Amino acid sequence: MRRIWLRVALAAGAGLASLVVCSAVAVAILLLLSNAADWWYSIFGSPSYGPSPIFWVGLVILLIVAAAGLSLPALALGARGRHLRNTVVLPVLGFCTFMVFAVAVIVLPWGVLLALMAIVATPLTGSLFAIREDYRYTVALVEGPTLIGAGAIYGASLLATLVAMWLRSVEPGWLILPLVLPLIVASSSWVVLPAIVAALRPD
Repeated sequence: MRRIWLRVALAAGAGLASLVVCSAVAVAILLLLSNAADWWYSIFGSPSYGPSPIFWVGLVILLIVAAAGLSLPALALGARGRHLRNTVVLPVLGFCTFMVFAVAVIVLPWGVLLALMAIVATPLTGSLFAIREDYRYTVALVEGPTLIGAGAIYGASLLATLVAMWLRSVEPGWLILPLVLPLIVASSSWVVLPAIVAALRPD
């Protein structure tokens, strides 16, 4: 029993570290976009104007850092070598999807729903695929509770969105609340989902 709790604590800590790293990367990407002279064209594209090479170099470096952070939960769950590299691909795609919708929410308010889904899907895919190679015959025992946990967190983030919008209607000064509160709720999945997989993973 003590071994299981240590395994769960390690996975949860790795998920928290991954969240901190990727949060810093997300802020850095937003700063990179806002400081670029051609940020509008970087987001929406233009046939006559495009982002500078410095923008792309910075973006690639930040994505590499994000990939390193996203590999931490997979490492804690036992993924190694080529399997680790393959496992990190889906979380990186999930993180990139989140960034796209986080920027698009400026003009598409409903994009926050997809952004929250991408946040929850990122640790979900990473955690499940981390154990698929070694426990491919018993992974179904882990998938059910993990998917239920992911669905519950996503539902809670949607509820937080409604509550935050209601609070903003009561107090118009809380303009950023509908974005921050759901993000906090959805981001808890980065700690909770790896911990669930670690607890249910066969020895």
